[in-house]
Amino acid sequence: MTNPYAGADGDFPTPAPRWTPAPPAQWGPDSTGSRPPVERRRRVSRKLLIAVVGPVVAVVALVAVLGLVWPGFFVTKVFDTAALQQGVLSVLRDDYQLDADLVACPPGRSVEVGSRFSCSAQVAGVPKTVTVTVLSSDGRFEVGRPQ
Repeated sequence: MTNPYAGADGDFPTPAPRWTPAPPAQWGPDSTGSRPPVERRRRVSRKLLIAVVGPVVAVVALVAVLGLVWPGFFVTKVFDTAALQQGVLSVLRDDYQLDADLVACPPGRSVEVGSRFSCSAQVAGVPKTVTVTVLSSDGRFEVGRPQ
């Protein structure tokens, strides 16, 4: 008996597979074009970076130096409270010939030409108020008569 499935040469043909192989696994976004392509970031050239950052650093350094050296920019001159009180007491005793004992001035008064502030003083045991006027930026001041 002959085999109906045999080929002309008597060999059995290889049957066609009934399944199809699975497509390869896809990792990542859909490649159908629904999203725009990802652009690579451009590297900033070293020359451009130096051209931009260099002047910025120079300006910051200049501001810092001027701010710390030039009075009134970052640093303000203030009176030494103890020296100011001693100076006012000296003026009351020597210039006004008053029997002054104690002088109390507010701490941290800035040296601004033309500014005025009050100090309290004991003159002959009686509390008095003395007006101090700043005359120059180097700390010279004028003491008014006690009130």
